[in-house]
Amino acid sequence: NYDKSTMVPMHTTATTVGALQGILGCQIGSFPQTYLGLPLSDTKLRLTAFAPLISKADKYLGGWHATLLNTMGRAVLVNTVLDSQLIYAMSVLQLPQGTLDALDRRRRAFLWSGDEQVHGAQCLVAWEKVCQEKEQGGMGIKDIAAENKCLLLKLLHRLHNPGDSAWARWVRERVDLATMAGEVAGPHWRDLAELMPLYRAVTTCAVGDGASTCFWEDRWLNCGRLKEVFPLLHSHAVSTEVSVARVLRDGVRSHLMPRLTAGAWEELANLSPLLEDVLLSEDDDRRSSPLVGPENVMRAGPIYKMLMKTTGAPLCAFSTFVWQNRAPPRVQFFAWLLVQERVQCRTNLLLKNIVDDARCELCNQADETCD
Repeated sequence: NYDKSTMVPMHTTATTVGALQGILGCQIGSFPQTYLGLPLSDTKLRLTAFAPLISKADKYLGGWHATLLNTMGRAVLVNTVLDSQLIYAMSVLQLPQGTLDALDRRRRAFLWSGDEQVHGAQCLVAWEKVCQEKEQGGMGIKDIAAENKCLLLKLLHRLHNPGDSAWARWVRERVDLATMAGEVAGPHWRDLAELMPLYRAVTTCAVGDGASTCFWEDRWLNCGRLKEVFPLLHSHAVSTEVSVARVLRDGVRSHLMPRLTAGAWEELANLSPLLEDVLLSEDDDRRSSPLVGPENVMRAGPIYKMLMKTTGAPLCAFSTFVWQNRAPPRVQFFAWLLVQERVQCRTNLLLKNIVDDARCELCNQADETCD
């Protein structure tokens, strides 16, 4: 239906555009466009392009009677509704920091006050702590910035395991996956390239032709990543972004600085026997991971949990006591605040300048504390 279609010309003259419009009979549009519910542009997307995501969150928040819910009830809505409606966009695009901040302000305000805005005194625990896993002393609210990265890893995994994906095959013909350099460019591609260290950390490579495996950064030998096993030799590399196929073809010595230290020479002597056993074939390199599900699909959930445990707070001692019991959720939430001394006792209220005296109103002798 050309009446409902829009033609967006790129690098064409006005005469050609007029001729095409006469043939197709559709409207002339411009970027940014909305395609399949996502913003599409030939330049870097502005924050206004992500305004529909924020408006959709506001629509949900406006329809909920938050004052009738306790904090744990609101936490369930934050994780199951506000976060879930972002998954489609976060699986394709790296959301800008301004959009993430705007969404976090709404999530934080709804969780602590059930209102559109929240003041510092109402936030009993820092938001960074709230977004930690329960085993790490947090409340289990999703960190959407970390979740965004984990979802984008699925795109990288599709690139290295294209299957029937036309997009993956098209990119592989134009890009060197070992270095992520080639004909594809732009902000979105740079966002994906910046996630390669994380993707390499959760995958291992079975070398075929060696074209898509990075010699130094990937884990393709049983001994581990070469930049970690041979750090002195890695520091003498001419380029750390080079494929296994190229190094084996040219010889590892040609990809090192002319002068090596004694330690680097020793590591080179240890590396050479390992490379002699490597035989390249005509098959594509294969990547595997324990975080990959059936049909070789990367799973974002386990990656998120692993990322939070690796980069987040250490495991806490009270998580089992607080969360793994038969108490109602609101009681578990109160226990979580209590063990962190964040309940609204008079001592804490005095620190917030809400009361003038921390003395207990029952005994009128000692200060009222969390103990």
